[in-house]
Amino acid sequence: MNKSASRRFQERIRQLRLEHGWTQERAAEKCGIGYKLYQLYELGVKQNPGLLTFEKIARGFDLDIHELLLPSKPSKKSRRLK
Repeated sequence: MNKSASRRFQERIRQLRLEHGWTQERAAEKCGIGYKLYQLYELGVKQNPGLLTFEKIARGFDLDIHELLLPSKPSKKSRRLK
């Protein structure tokens, strides 16, 4: 089943944050957005960020904007469980 773009975005920013070893507060700071806003995106409460916010988040993770919608890679832990 295909995931919606919103769901992929939510999972992707969480994955990226964890890979960087950042808290949500640190990720928000690096992305140049408010902590609460970042938290709402990661939790999926708020969806569909505006283009400028989407671009800020991509830059915060040192990615091109299109890379935020790429499928999340399974974590090392989940790959070991298979």
